[in-house]
Amino acid sequence: MRPYTPAWLVLCLLALPLSVRAEQLPAQLTDIRGQQIDVAASARSSKLFIVTVKATSCPVCRAQLERLKQQLPRLRSCEASFIVISPGPREEIAKLANETGFPFPFVEDRGLALATKLGLRLSATELTPAILGIDQDRQVAWQQRGRSGLYFGDPELLKYLDCPALQVAQAGFESKER
Repeated sequence: MRPYTPAWLVLCLLALPLSVRAEQLPAQLTDIRGQQIDVAASARSSKLFIVTVKATSCPVCRAQLERLKQQLPRLRSCEASFIVISPGPREEIAKLANETGFPFPFVEDRGLALATKLGLRLSATELTPAILGIDQDRQVAWQQRGRSGLYFGDPELLKYLDCPALQVAQAGFESKER
């Protein structure tokens, strides 16, 4: 008899937050509007998070950005800032940015080079949905992989932020995830 891993177990494992040390992010990224992002300065001045978008057509990824946008006053009170990484094309990323109103930079991952470097390449055209906490050395200090219509990983993000202002917010996120 062949051993096998049930699909539900694989999904649960993907959703677990992981503490990892990955490759260093580039010092500079360029957003879809051509603006330079100083990743190191952003990580020094705030708690920097990368939010990956599986594809611009991903409705769950869109919902994640809208959920985070609703919680921005609380997240900002804990000095959280974000960069959104998505496969292109650039025009579709701009449309996603405009439609969600998420007020942080969106970066096109051309050729999925960044996703590959971070171990987040899902396929030839898609990224693994994730939220990554970036430290001052531009390395991934924390990550929460996986996202679904029923699970966004918000409680793990709030726990990682470990900010008193978010104690109340966590209850709001958790109730929306069920």
